[in-house]
Amino acid sequence: MLRIPLRGLAPLLCAIATAWADVRLPKVFTDHMVLQQEMPIVVWGWAAAGEGVAVEFGGHKAATSAGADGTWRVTLPAMKATGSPGTLSVKGNSRLELKDVLVGEVWLCSGQSNMGRPVEGEAAKAADFPQIRLFNSSGETPRADGLDETSGWIVCSPAAILQAGDHLGAGKGRRPFSEVAYHFGLKLHQTLKVPVGLIQANCGGSTARDWTPFPDAAAKLPLDQPIPKVTHNDGLLYWVRLRGMVPFAVRGVVWYQGEDDGRNPRYADDFKGLIESWRKLWGRTDMPFYFAQIAATTYAGGMLGVWEAQQWVTNNVPHTGMAVSNDIYEGTTNGGFKRRDDKALGWPIAGGGNPHPTGKPRIAARLADIALVETYGQPKKVLYGPMYASHEARGGKIVVRFKHAGGGLATDDGQPPNWFELSDGAREGNRLRYVKAEARIVGADAIEVSSPPVAEPKFVRFGWHPLARYNLVNKEGLPAVSFRTDTDTR
Repeated sequence: MLRIPLRGLAPLLCAIATAWADVRLPKVFTDHMVLQQEMPIVVWGWAAAGEGVAVEFGGHKAATSAGADGTWRVTLPAMKATGSPGTLSVKGNSRLELKDVLVGEVWLCSGQSNMGRPVEGEAAKAADFPQIRLFNSSGETPRADGLDETSGWIVCSPAAILQAGDHLGAGKGRRPFSEVAYHFGLKLHQTLKVPVGLIQANCGGSTARDWTPFPDAAAKLPLDQPIPKVTHNDGLLYWVRLRGMVPFAVRGVVWYQGEDDGRNPRYADDFKGLIESWRKLWGRTDMPFYFAQIAATTYAGGMLGVWEAQQWVTNNVPHTGMAVSNDIYEGTTNGGFKRRDDKALGWPIAGGGNPHPTGKPRIAARLADIALVETYGQPKKVLYGPMYASHEARGGKIVVRFKHAGGGLATDDGQPPNWFELSDGAREGNRLRYVKAEARIVGADAIEVSSPPVAEPKFVRFGWHPLARYNLVNKEGLPAVSFRTDTDTR
């Protein structure tokens, strides 16, 4: 586990533990929770120094004594999923009993505002699934003992799901639960036929570094005082919304973030660092980490760099997967943004400055498909849209090959592929000059790109516009991912 120095917090922890004569648990342990199946079950908490603590669940027992700082921790053996609820008991000088506890699949759902967008309408009215359990962490006050504001575990129902999301402030209640997380979990539950626990921990406007457990973040924390700004502060969101649930066992992570890293040229490194740090925290280098591609928007200057970084992570960080999203700007969806043509190239664009697209159930279903195949071993299916693999210049043309072509490359409108451009290396100012190009599918995974004004093309790019609405898909209908073969211009 990653060790983070608490500097001057040790005396405070000891004082708190001494004051808590009764045995206590972190806030991620409540009635109605789901424990991860097939993994050791870690239970921890606080008691008086030296106090004996015994934990029992599902016929298994473990005992220990609280240390000098009042902390204790036990591990119960891994168990199989069961639809029958049990009681988890913790006995020290006092006794705690957590009722209606299930064993199943648990996923951490995190990121920024798109992960927090609430389930609503008919989906909320139909959310009657008692074996789906919902938990939300949305506090802004760092505490020595972890989380400060949670929903506790809630049984999923049409009424409960409307009050299971982000905390709105004193006396204002909570928002509905995350739409992406709910639809992701629902598909897992209906396919795997086991209980599913969903942990929502997101924050609008956050960066990847906000969620990364930097060791020096502790020095910035005014304990038990709300932090005025938890975003764009390295590590602070990890400390106030996530630290208190480590090492609660989860199967994996679903992530929807990137918009506020739109101008960050180091996003690929930051994103990779986040993933690796969380895996280290949970002690699992292979912990699945699946994420949503950010949809087309001009927010933060556009997502070209983010798309590139997300594709790089998919290709270079093991046990990751990206749910493609270019097709969620259909017609007049997303607040009324209408499809129109780019003035310079005449190709269609869609979307605008709104970074919150509709169509999230589609993204959630793609994330669930990735998990079902890659994590749970469900029958193989095409999971990703076509992504750049290689290119070759020949006879005044460039042939681009794609991976994840599935049953073969196609277009969703029956027209030739659009949004391809070529460059011979000439520059306009400090940028390469690109020219609109013609493209045609020449193989199951190959496209030939040419343009009469470019006799000797050196570089090719595709979909290189913040609002590009291109037509290239695989025959399974998943949209392609933008790319460029030069690296000196954005």
